[in-house]
Amino acid sequence: MNNKKQVRFGTLRRTALVMAAAALCAGVCGSAAAFQIDTGNEDFQVHWDNTVRYNFGKRVEAQDPAILANPNKDDGNRNFGKGSAVTNRLDLLTELDIVYKENFGARVSAAGWYDQAYSGGFDNTSVATSNHLLNGAPALGLSNYTKRYFKGPSGEWLDAFLFGSFDLGTMPMTVRAGRHTVYWGESLLDPVNGIAYGQAPLDLGKGLSTPGVEAKELFRPITQISGTLQATPTLSLAGQYFLKWEENRFPESGSYLMDIDPLLRGGESYILGPGFSLTQGKTIEPKNRGEWGLAARWSPQWLDGTAGFYVRRFADKMPQLIVNMATGEYLTNYAADVDMVGFSLSKQIAGVSVGMDLNYRKNMPLNNEGALVFSNAELPALGQTLAPRGKTLHGVLNALGSIKQTPVFDSASWIAELSWTRLLSVTSDPQDIFTGRAAYTDIDRATKDYVGIGLKFTPKWYQVFPGADLSMPIAYSRGLSGNSVVLGGGNKDSGSYSIGLGLDVYSKYRFDLQYADYFGPYRTEDGAVVTASGNAAVKDRGTVYLTFKTTF
Repeated sequence: MNNKKQVRFGTLRRTALVMAAAALCAGVCGSAAAFQIDTGNEDFQVHWDNTVRYNFGKRVEAQDPAILANPNKDDGNRNFGKGSAVTNRLDLLTELDIVYKENFGARVSAAGWYDQAYSGGFDNTSVATSNHLLNGAPALGLSNYTKRYFKGPSGEWLDAFLFGSFDLGTMPMTVRAGRHTVYWGESLLDPVNGIAYGQAPLDLGKGLSTPGVEAKELFRPITQISGTLQATPTLSLAGQYFLKWEENRFPESGSYLMDIDPLLRGGESYILGPGFSLTQGKTIEPKNRGEWGLAARWSPQWLDGTAGFYVRRFADKMPQLIVNMATGEYLTNYAADVDMVGFSLSKQIAGVSVGMDLNYRKNMPLNNEGALVFSNAELPALGQTLAPRGKTLHGVLNALGSIKQTPVFDSASWIAELSWTRLLSVTSDPQDIFTGRAAYTDIDRATKDYVGIGLKFTPKWYQVFPGADLSMPIAYSRGLSGNSVVLGGGNKDSGSYSIGLGLDVYSKYRFDLQYADYFGPYRTEDGAVVTASGNAAVKDRGTVYLTFKTTF
């Protein structure tokens, strides 16, 4: 248990040193670097910002024996036992903006990271149940893909786009081209049931590790052309066309919060029994072209709010599983040609910001048991799928407000959001694998309707000492009734919660201490989890996180 020893005797001391060094570096660099760079030309403005983030996490909850007993759900769980450092990560985000005459320019951002917790010394000693392969045989450790995105040192480009603002006749217009994000609708906490679903690949690993994170923070930049046109003072039009497709990003195989070891880019094998497993085949992706969207937002005086109307076509970013018995492989594929029509409304009611999304989806992939084929000829073409599809209706209703000073706190902010999914009809199910069919009776059986709730409450105390403000973010989410028919849509009695303390020092340095955990029902056979609903397979991952962040 080398990893635990590092936490007890070495890592905590290094944590303090790293946080101190990061704060010192930020202070020194912040005073020396010209973040608004003087170009010598008042028409050109150049801004360069850097954000340093250090995150240390320690597991404080013991492993659940039933979860460990499933060989396809145990790798990440075994890698990090109770008391282990589950993250010891340093991130750097750098952002460069170049603007000409306040109307034209470019933006580039990139992220880099290194996580010492993934450098080795894992607690896992169960070679027989490891889904990682070395020279074709089970072995301890991580795939190269998981190492890149969870260990590092590594990095990636984020934003990379050109923009321009100009008048089209008398109508102001803005156009962007390149890697960027566009977020439509009013959803605050739910990234699946809102109008923005499928509008960009999601960082669902971030969403899982940070309960209560806002949905728009999970959006990853994607290559596209987008524009907005202010047609009248009360009517704006928008559009986007995608030039690239990317899937959602999940925790990968062997990482702390991954609950299905074989899947996604970091998965390598699917264990069917002792000495018998499938290997991962090539992912079937949709084409890079064919996704688009149009929107209109209308703010008439009589409404005292803003109504939005949306039409979109997109390729799903959630994976569908296929087992190919002809090759002894399993693989994932993604469904294209999902059509959406949506309506949103936002307005102030009695000092509270109220928002809603309502959207209808056609050809939406539905939850299923996974497809089975016996020849390569049965595999779907690009953008096609063997998964069931259907017509679904999705809704989000939220409220956002603040509370003034009370005897308990100086101020507080709060968010409450209800999510809803309804199955209208199943339009195709070629292999009869939909988990809402009558013959399927497991605990995660999809139901006609699903309702879930997300809550976030943050009291604040100002000037607890000179230059420092204290906050206590609390987040809670739960499925109230039913199981959603779409992947990630929500499950009854499954959810997450977190509570923490945040300290802002001189509006420049941010320190956070947080506890996060998960819950949900599962079903066992012979002492092993065979079906986990929602977050049930990570319900034993109670974790304390300590984070430092600064921008300079």
